[in-house]
Amino acid sequence: MSTDKSKEEFLKEISNLNKKIQQLETDLSNTREKADISNRLKSMFLANISHEIRTPMNGIIGMYNVLKQTELTDVQREYLNIINLSGNNLLTIIDDILDLAKIESGQLELEHNIFSLKNELNHVITLLKDKAKGKGIELFYKTSPEIPDSLIGDQTRLKQIIINLANNAIKYTKEGSVSIEIELLNLKNNIAELKLSIIDTGIGISHEDKEKLFKAFSQIDSSTTRKYGGTGLGLAISKHLSSLMNGNIGVDSVVGKGSTFWFTAHLEVDSVIDTPSETKLTKGHKEQKERLSILLVEDNLLNQKFASATLRKEGYNIDIAENGKIALEKYKNNNYDLILMDIQMPVMDGIEATKEIRAIEDKNNIKDKIKIIAITAYVIEKDRKMCLTAGMDEYLAKPFKPKELIDLIDYVM
Repeated sequence: MSTDKSKEEFLKEISNLNKKIQQLETDLSNTREKADISNRLKSMFLANISHEIRTPMNGIIGMYNVLKQTELTDVQREYLNIINLSGNNLLTIIDDILDLAKIESGQLELEHNIFSLKNELNHVITLLKDKAKGKGIELFYKTSPEIPDSLIGDQTRLKQIIINLANNAIKYTKEGSVSIEIELLNLKNNIAELKLSIIDTGIGISHEDKEKLFKAFSQIDSSTTRKYGGTGLGLAISKHLSSLMNGNIGVDSVVGKGSTFWFTAHLEVDSVIDTPSETKLTKGHKEQKERLSILLVEDNLLNQKFASATLRKEGYNIDIAENGKIALEKYKNNNYDLILMDIQMPVMDGIEATKEIRAIEDKNNIKDKIKIIAITAYVIEKDRKMCLTAGMDEYLAKPFKPKELIDLIDYVM
């Protein structure tokens, strides 16, 4: 009898344990779902904030590019350069925050392009040389002959890591030099393992402070933030990017003598450098520009002025629509060669307007469809895909430089 009772109690205990396990699994599933929702909402919030800041930033940086081409005194040019520097610094912070949102939501993916390593290193030197020169610091790079120059990978993200590390090196170096040195660790099955080191003669980092590096929003101490600035995002983003390249990142440093920040990356080797040739503007091309009619669809007045000034300077004929609905009516009643389409607008957005235009073309069996370029402050990859899926031909992220817009128009047309 007692044995039967023990069995009943044992079975009851097992049943209770199974119920608790099921409840724990349900709770865990709910917690995961809430965490996913929270991450999605945070990513959406950061993307929207990025958009709202990028739109006026496009006007500020854009008008800088227009204004700098006018006659200015030396003092005015100095003040204008300060505005541009401040605008680009703010844009860097926005990009870092957006990259962090992409990382946390798993949306940050690498591209696979053919590029020249030396060309990208020269771009880095060109970008940072004035900053280094302003502090009296020598900036240069070293690479050995055995390193393949033609590689396949995401050169933009590779360059982003180098710029982050080199920018920090310049920031924390009072005198001496900053060098970018590249070595080949391994070459197997057409995959090159590279080690890129950024070596400075700066203030150095203590052993205790090294542990605070490579973490989001983390800096060594508050005095560093006050003196040198920054959000502490660059190293955390660089760590994730190097990981996506199947590499690692780290630092060797001696206080008072300098630091060596390094990272490794695995890149595919290619035998041909696919370097696009520069588009030279011939007289015939100039005449074609003067005949080209463009509809600019943009609701922001400052961006209208910047884009119009840039396009008219190139000889284009420009018409403006404040939203997608007006753009649709203008498209029906006029003959345009190209539409520059903003995405977020009142009344009718750029996506809906593009779909309507493509529907009209399909209905009327128009084979030579009008070219549409999306110009938007939404810069996440899914937004780019959304624009192309809607029927747009190309995509340009705000803020942009005049040359970027003109080059893209030349490419599309």
